[in-house]
Amino acid sequence: MIRTAGRDDLSLIGKLLGAAFQGDPVSAWIFPDDARRAAVQPKFFRTFAGLALDAGGIIYVHSDVAATVWFPGGDDDDDEASAQFDMLSEDEADRFGRLTEVMAENHPTMGRHLHLQFIGVHPDHQRAGIGGALLAHNLQALDERRMAAYLEASSTLSPPLYQRHGFEHIGTPFGPEPGPRMYPMWREPGQ
Repeated sequence: MIRTAGRDDLSLIGKLLGAAFQGDPVSAWIFPDDARRAAVQPKFFRTFAGLALDAGGIIYVHSDVAATVWFPGGDDDDDEASAQFDMLSEDEADRFGRLTEVMAENHPTMGRHLHLQFIGVHPDHQRAGIGGALLAHNLQALDERRMAAYLEASSTLSPPLYQRHGFEHIGTPFGPEPGPRMYPMWREPGQ
């Protein structure tokens, strides 16, 4: 079952995305220590989800094992929001700041859109089609609103999934130096 999430779901979303992104290249770059990453990411992702709701974004949850976090285009790059990430160590905050800076520099100016900041499936439920079903549901809702979508794929394994759902590569991969590359992708409504 796919539903729109609200404030009561923030703890669930933090834990779910924390588990889903434990092995993600960008997460591993921000939080190099595996144990630290596992301990901090639930609060980190809960904060992101709260910021998305504050900004007028949308969060969808699929059967409490998968979630997407959408921001209005460009609004997730707010410097004031970084103050809410007090769970980060000084080194983590530095890496996170460099990442958000390069993301803001590369964010497209192609018109009104929603930014898929995160899509994650709990590791116990990955590779079962849940992420694809959740993404299809999200994109149908965006199509009904005639809204474009943008994302940065954080691994070379992700773009084929997004391409099956109508996303196309835009620009060149980017990332903080030294750090992992992100692959910017765009989808016009109705693709």
